[in-house]
Amino acid sequence: MKNKRLVIIALFFTLVFSSFSSFLFGGTASAATPSFLLDTKKLYTYSAYHKNNSRDKEYFTAYFIGKMNNGDLWTYQGIGFFSNQIFKQDSQGLKIEDLLDNLSVIEIAFPLTVGTKWKSGDSTYTLLSVNQTVKTPAGTFKCIVIDNGTGDGISYYAPGVGLVKYEHNTGDITELTSIKTSHYGRVLIKQNGTKLYSPKGAVHRTLKKGEGLKVFKENSSSFDVGGGYYVKKDKNTLFYTGFIYGTEGPISVYSPNGTLFKKIPIHEAIRVYNFNNGKFEVGGGYYVPADGHILYER
Repeated sequence: MKNKRLVIIALFFTLVFSSFSSFLFGGTASAATPSFLLDTKKLYTYSAYHKNNSRDKEYFTAYFIGKMNNGDLWTYQGIGFFSNQIFKQDSQGLKIEDLLDNLSVIEIAFPLTVGTKWKSGDSTYTLLSVNQTVKTPAGTFKCIVIDNGTGDGISYYAPGVGLVKYEHNTGDITELTSIKTSHYGRVLIKQNGTKLYSPKGAVHRTLKKGEGLKVFKENSSSFDVGGGYYVKKDKNTLFYTGFIYGTEGPISVYSPNGTLFKKIPIHEAIRVYNFNNGKFEVGGGYYVPADGHILYER
């Protein structure tokens, strides 16, 4: 896999925002194994900077796409880069697969016993501690600490939270900045004059054809677009999850029977209605297989 610095700053952080109050640290090993999978309902923001210049920060985000290869597919995006990663956790540990190079690494090996070493890619990782406090802009966490091998750096993972900080040997640092509830799709306004309602049910404003409002939750009759504001589900509204773009070449769209239907020019957007089993569903049973060159945006 690519060197840890590139992976951390450009495309990777492993996080989840949930409570594991039953998890306790022991002197050398955990009494239980926490999950290090990200919370699929959250949006994560990270910052990357050098320890001697903390004011000059780069930010990137991560959000869930869907299930793929028995794991969770996430996209990491910043200015000028993105990456699609699959996260899996089982009795052996936390594993990460990069869709671009199809390589997989073991980020955390179980059980969590201080001194444990494991081979991951070209590096040998070592669990250094199971009880170290780490402060980040997103909060203070009790972490396990992992040495990522010669010439790399140190990772800090909090049980129930995931990777909260990474310090490279060069002095480059990446850390968790914030976690918040993520929208999971959008509603397309198909007709001028469609009404946006306030939480109290009054008309807040009228919408224009072509607007796409973020959807945070829904019920049988309406889409909540944030803060309790909503639009009604009717012929003038259409739910979709986001868009995909080809970044290295045209996107191949396949028909429901699996034959090539057509190719979409590079950087041209395609609306996505669902993601299922590694496929972006683009309407009518047509689909686009996920890969490392397809950029997905909600």
